[in-house]
Amino acid sequence: MTIDLSAQQTMVGECHIRPAGSSDCQRIAVLATQLGYPSDADNIKRRMAEIEDREGYAIYVAEDPHHLVIGWIGVHVFTTVVYDKFAEISGLIVDQESRCHGVGAKLLLEAERWARKNGCHGISVRSNVVRERAHQFYLKHAYEFTKDQKTFVKSLEGA
Repeated sequence: MTIDLSAQQTMVGECHIRPAGSSDCQRIAVLATQLGYPSDADNIKRRMAEIEDREGYAIYVAEDPHHLVIGWIGVHVFTTVVYDKFAEISGLIVDQESRCHGVGAKLLLEAERWARKNGCHGISVRSNVVRERAHQFYLKHAYEFTKDQKTFVKSLEGA
């Protein structure tokens, strides 16, 4: 059996980017789990409901010609006293079967368009130190590496 990879690449490259909806929760959960953040549709639906009315937050999905969600990106406005308003990507994942075909680039462009529309002067993304392919992806798309940092988390539940 021969697989025509060029046909698959064309199909994936023709993906459509649109705002995420509640019907996308299951696929968003599957993709988040692929990235290492185990999720289920109920958790994603609850989280999306918490942010859906916020002006400064958006989630976009990429769907293939068969309407299967093959990627998503979250972006929000980040405001602080030490920087002018900018956007931050809160998550970007492309299905492991659809990577390297331009889907991530299309999602990134949509997030950048949204950031400009919302008056942001720049856009940033944080990427786990072990995600070297992701680092190369961002560098390829004119993102500059600016610093290493540590993340500290404190649970506020039961405190």
